[in-house]
Amino acid sequence: MFKPAFLIAAVTGLCAPLLNLATSAPIDPPVTYDTERPEITQWMRHPAILVFSKTRGWRHNEGIAGADLFFVELAEASNMGVFTTVNGAVFNHEQLSRFEVVVFNNMTGDTLSPEQEKVFQSWLEDGGSLIALHGSGAASHTDWPWYDDRVIGPEFIGHPQDPQFQEARVVNLTPDHPILAGLPADWIKEDEWYSFNRLELLAGATPLLGLDESTYIPELRRESGTVDLRMGEEPQDHPVAWVRCIGNGRTIYSALGHHPRSYQNEHYRKFLINAFEWVRRRGEDATEC
Repeated sequence: MFKPAFLIAAVTGLCAPLLNLATSAPIDPPVTYDTERPEITQWMRHPAILVFSKTRGWRHNEGIAGADLFFVELAEASNMGVFTTVNGAVFNHEQLSRFEVVVFNNMTGDTLSPEQEKVFQSWLEDGGSLIALHGSGAASHTDWPWYDDRVIGPEFIGHPQDPQFQEARVVNLTPDHPILAGLPADWIKEDEWYSFNRLELLAGATPLLGLDESTYIPELRRESGTVDLRMGEEPQDHPVAWVRCIGNGRTIYSALGHHPRSYQNEHYRKFLINAFEWVRRRGEDATEC
């Protein structure tokens, strides 16, 4: 049966990507943000932890689940409330004020609107507490310069592949810091190890953990060739966790935690528990970063 050309174009266009008519290049769909606030029960315990795991980049499904469980258990042990969500609309002044600690659980990509970003920035600088995990420090947050440069700082450049997960020696870089209390001077852990550049953006931060690159293969191996991910011969040349104070708030970023086994590791659990207690301190040792 004869079909008009405009009808064929209309039907096939349903499955075709939008194109820039000037260049014939695909057009990225516009970013939409969450606008309807999540329902948070009025009976949630206070103080409380907000665990946020929205992703517009790579989603670390297993690691997110492992970290969610860890912080649910930690909240229970601390007699605190906990709320886990992927709804960015929770970042409004009213609801965010209900939380003492925010966890960015492998958050990737452009997940918050400019207004939601401003709300979080104000909350943190006014004395909030942030724990950012693994993918939350990947190079997918350039839309939010304050977070990308001031909270995280160094830029993720890659991780090993083939093998992706390797055991490496983790070294405590600032042994006297409270977050490292009760941990050995060095320990072995399996993970997906991030490498970074722009280390000058660590200015003002205190590195806590570094990697001994001689204990694993810091290379990204692909069919097209091998990318050298080495950062330096000494553990302090390859930091993977650091803290900083921003305004009256405290932040910690840890590049560890790709898979759920991380949150079962004895030393990493101790590290996160200590980090949780440290970011919650307000008014005490405010410059201890």
